Amino acid sequence: MDNIRDEIEIADIVAKKLLKENELSEEEEQQLRRWLEESREHEELFQQVVGGQSLAEFREIIRLSDPGDQWQRLDRLTREKKSIGWRRWLAYVAGVALLLSLGLWFGLKQMKEDKNVVRMAVIESGKMRALLLLDDGRKIALQERDTLVTTASSNINIQMGQVVYEMKDDVQETVVEYNTIVVPRGGIYSLVLSDGTKVFLNSESELRYPAKFAGGNRNVYLKGEAFFEVTPDSLRPFIVNAREMQTRVLGTSFNILAYADEPAIRTTLFTGRVEVSVNDTPLKEVLLPGMQASWEIGSDNIGVKKVNMDIQSLWRDGIIMLDDDRLESVMRMLARWYNVTYEWKGDRNARHTFTGKINRNEDLGSVLSTLTLLGGPRFEIVGTTVYIY
Repeated sequence: MDNIRDEIEIADIVAKKLLKENELSEEEEQQLRRWLEESREHEELFQQVVGGQSLAEFREIIRLSDPGDQWQRLDRLTREKKSIGWRRWLAYVAGVALLLSLGLWFGLKQMKEDKNVVRMAVIESGKMRALLLLDDGRKIALQERDTLVTTASSNINIQMGQVVYEMKDDVQETVVEYNTIVVPRGGIYSLVLSDGTKVFLNSESELRYPAKFAGGNRNVYLKGEAFFEVTPDSLRPFIVNAREMQTRVLGTSFNILAYADEPAIRTTLFTGRVEVSVNDTPLKEVLLPGMQASWEIGSDNIGVKKVNMDIQSLWRDGIIMLDDDRLESVMRMLARWYNVTYEWKGDRNARHTFTGKINRNEDLGSVLSTLTLLGGPRFEIVGTTVYIY
């Protein structure tokens, strides 16, 4: 079989057979049968692919991507080639099965012989947990149990991993209690503020907020990452103070990333309209839905670009979205969620980038093994430290 498209079609069929057992059309079955009959090498290759120990890995990794995108990218990569041998075809089979959407492909033969994937200790994913610091000095551990807390101005209902504020009717406007919710590494939590605004906090994040909003503005203070669904109020703007940046809204939904160890602060708008500005500078931008503002610490401008809104807040659903992210950026995210540290043993300047999605409900060892299979470095977990080789 000399035609590259024919060989890629066979690769696609084999990938389907790997992933969906025998759910092939009659035409695909015939095409596969003809290819198998062409040579003994084809038959041996097919048996190696479908019978290898890497089958489970194929299924797990392919589950996280779109096979249609893989086909299109594979076709673009190879359309200039006129022919390909069976050993090269093997690389394309592995490429189809191992997330070409991540821009990384390699041969099954190499993968089967590769010693870089090591068995690692199991570190479970994060869960709902946080610490509520009340204005009166009390500290309340928040988990998935129901709790009712009473303060001078409010009743705080803690139900199913969410904090909900109910203000008392007889509280004077001058009484302002500031509470803080702290989500540690390996945690995630949500709360509903007194005005009905919903906030979803990511790992290693902190939000300081009044139990009841008073005055002209609704000010809150964020460290880390949070998704906001702000209750509309045309008379009282909602302002998120995140490090050096302010995000000002009347009623909308948006995501803010402002970790201390990240080089930039990013605000992504989903609905409505927001204004972002940098403290003590004239820098200011107005965002429309689908736009993201990014300010690198110390820079003299705010970058604005169009982004895919569908993937920007999936961390709430346990999915980490990668978009040509460098390995160090990926490791910062993983360290927060799995509550680990990491150290470089290999070349820290080696370029490894990833585009795709990671299910962070998996244990850390499985996630790191997937990154290695996708062209990343070798990882080793010792205690709660990840070594990168």
